[in-house]
Formats: sequence, C-alpha cells, structure tokens
Amino acid sequence: MVDIDNLQNLIQDWKSSVVNFITSSTDVDRLAEYSLHVSRILAYPDLDIKDTLKKIDSMSDELSLSIKKLLPLRPTQLIDEINNYLYKEKEFEPNFQDYYNPLNSYLNVVLERKTGIPITLSILYMRIAHNLRFTLYPVNFPSHFLLKYVLDGDKSEIIIDPFNKGRIMDDYSLKELLDQYYPNLNMPLTREFVEKATASQVIIRILNNLKSSYYDSHDVDKAEAANEMIICMDQNNPDAIRDKGMILLKKGKHIEALRMLSLYLEIDPEAIDVDAVLDIIRKIRSEMNRKKI
Repeated sequence: MVDIDNLQNLIQDWKSSVVNFITSSTDVDRLAEYSLHVSRILAYPDLDIKDTLKKIDSMSDELSLSIKKLLPLRPTQLIDEINNYLYKEKEFEPNFQDYYNPLNSYLNVVLERKTGIPITLSILYMRIAHNLRFTLYPVNFPSHFLLKYVLDGDKSEIIIDPFNKGRIMDDYSLKELLDQYYPNLNMPLTREFVEKATASQVIIRILNNLKSSYYDSHDVDKAEAANEMIICMDQNNPDAIRDKGMILLKKGKHIEALRMLSLYLEIDPEAIDVDAVLDIIRKIRSEMNRKKI
C-alpha cells in the first residue's frame, strides 16, 4: 500500500513540475515535456527529461535537413514527409496487440520501443511538426486521439490520425471511426468532437488511461497516484472523484469512500452510472452499520 507521505511528495512534485504551469496557459507546445513528467513521477524517477526531449528534437532536425531542398511544401505534402519519416524510416508503429499496456502511455517508452497508442504517438508527431514550424493541435476525439492542422483562420482544417500512420481523415472516415468505438448507437459526428483540446485535457486523458490500466491490473497504488494527479488539475472532475471513492473503498476506508461517492452524485446527478453508484453507497452504509463504523 502506498505511503501517505510518499503520495503527498509525489503530488507536490507534480504541482511544481506541471500543474502550476499548465493551468495558467492553454499552450500545447510543452505537451511532450508534461507527458514525460507523467512518466518520471509515476514510473521512471531517474528519467532525464531534457535529454529525452533532445532525442525527439534531433529527429526533427534530421527530417528538416532531408526536406530542405523541397521547401516550400503544402500542408498535405509536409504531412506526407512526416509520415514517411516516422513510419517508414524510423518504423514507428501502432500497438494493436498490447494496446492497454500502461507502457504505451509513457512517451519515453514509446520513443524507445517505437510503438504506442493514439495519444502518445500524437504527442510525438506534434512535437516534430512544431519543430518544423508546422503547428498542429490536439483533438480529444472520443476513444481515439487525433491531431489537426488549421487553415484560413479556423475556416478549414486537416484532421490527422498518427495511430494509423498519419492518415488524413475526412468526415466519412471520422464517422466510421466513431461507429467502430460506439457500434449500434449511430452517434452523430458533431463539430465538438474535433475541437482543439487544451494541454490540461490532453494530460488528464493520459492519466485516465494509466489509471484504468493500473486499476484493471490491480495496481491500486499507481491507480490512486494517477487519480490524485488528475484531481490536482481539476478538483471537480466527476470521474476522478468517483474513482477516488472506489479506490478508498478497495482500501477499506468506508467513511472516506462514502463521502467521495456522495460528492460524485452531487456534482453529476444525471451520470450514466447513478444507479450503480447508489447501490454501492447502500452496500457501504449497510456494511458500516453491521460493523458499527
């Protein structure tokens, strides 16, 4: 079980390294740096972040040199060059076979193993593009992270899928992707699905991925740490509050768990899992009464 003092030290480190900066800005240029702090704090305490960023930036320099004679390039041509470099020359690949492994959410590991999930491959892709002065924005598409390039002052855009080797997505392929993850719902493709995401939203999504992976593998301490890091960034995040209640319950802390789960229902009284959470609350109260807690 995680030591309370160690958890507090971890959270303090997280605040001073990321939260104090990320909450004061919507700037996404530092996403690679922020995601490496996630790696360092949760799993790789000796990680040299500056050195790791230099490795990524050296890739940008190599690509920049190779396309110098081709400049200027249209956006789609530059996307093709990045795709050719990342997926053919450097042989980065999507990790289909071990998708839910938490290692896929650690950018340093993705860089080393050359395989990852949509969000980490997107952060790598975006860093390389930004170093080429080709500004891309993160897109919190449901269940599948994407990037986009904006043209003509937000009037048009190019959506890119770094998990599928930089494929350019049209409305048909986006709807197909949506239906793949939400079959039988016929969910409409709306503009909000491809809006620019903030840096905070991206990092919270990484932490949610890690929390789920660790919780499913019964590493409750790591799941708790990831969840507390989310709460540091968004104190009223309903899912994080609910999950804190579930983690506390798993640790036998009934009173604290009851408080968190009740708070979750106050914040989101129409949540899809209201009935399930109410059932858990009833069971907690019954257990407390039986044990006279």
